[in-house]
Amino acid sequence: MKLVLLGLNLLLTIGALAGGTLALSATGQAAAGIDKSMLVNSPFTSFLIPGLFLLIVIGLGNLLTAWSHLKKQANAPYYQCLMGIIQCFWIITQCLMLWTINPLHVIFFSIGLVQLIGGSLLVKREKLRFPFSAQQN
Repeated sequence: MKLVLLGLNLLLTIGALAGGTLALSATGQAAAGIDKSMLVNSPFTSFLIPGLFLLIVIGLGNLLTAWSHLKKQANAPYYQCLMGIIQCFWIITQCLMLWTINPLHVIFFSIGLVQLIGGSLLVKREKLRFPFSAQQN
């Protein structure tokens, strides 16, 4: 399970860093077929904020989650759950703002669900407590 999650983290890192970089570059937008008219139903007038979110939160977040798994940190399953939740909300928000759903949305939403469920299974298997629990030791 950890190896699958690590692979998904690295896949999402590469995709988010590439996508975020393309979204921030005018030539990248043109090469990827990204047009500002796609933002007509969103609060944004450019791809700056979505590109930065994709680059920093999704890209670096998944990279740090992968790193925490490699370093066998106790909180790695929680980071995995968090990144799964963020991924799912990112895709839902994207679909709502773009008023479209394409196969990549379904694939990346599914990856977010796998992250969330996989992280939850690791929490259960390793018998970890919720980090903000009021339960005493």
